[in-house]
Amino acid sequence: MQMKIKTIADRYFGTNSYIIYEEQSGKCAVIDPAPHDVAEKVKELGFVPQFVLLTHGHFDHICGVDAFLAEYDVPVYIHEHDAEMLCDGFKNASALLMGRDVITDIMPKTLVDGEKISLGELCFDVVHTPGHTQGCVCYFLGDAVFTGDTLFAFDRGRTDLYGGSEQTIVESIQKLGPMLTGKTIYPGHGPTRKF
Repeated sequence: MQMKIKTIADRYFGTNSYIIYEEQSGKCAVIDPAPHDVAEKVKELGFVPQFVLLTHGHFDHICGVDAFLAEYDVPVYIHEHDAEMLCDGFKNASALLMGRDVITDIMPKTLVDGEKISLGELCFDVVHTPGHTQGCVCYFLGDAVFTGDTLFAFDRGRTDLYGGSEQTIVESIQKLGPMLTGKTIYPGHGPTRKF
């Protein structure tokens, strides 16, 4: 089954949201629905969403979740260590960086390292990459890797917010290194990059 990827960049925070879909079935998954119009885009394209994947719990990656769920009743996945950030404006940095809480009261499905999530005949592999937050993950799917804020095209995520660790993110990137050969990363901000 052929996989396609559409990128939508949020105009406020520059956060990348991704719609991954099977061309024939139209089934799709959404990663980090930051823009509030992601649901409209999915509807316009005629896709059938199956779930939402969050790379981590910072406000700029979760701020469109409620709007998406208002249109589509699908499960939302996040690593178990970042689930607490969904309902806490201090922990997800919205109180600090925006001066107001961006929270959601959803009940997510929690992930652990090594888990697999199927989208029709496609399969996402979950790799825990803490450091930017305690529960950052990367999603591997074929030749694509959705790295959130762990790794950008030519940089890595910050470590000065709640749950961040300089030492841990370095260890996570060292772990990722050998896994990225021949892959294209789709980061949480900025352009893609082929390794």
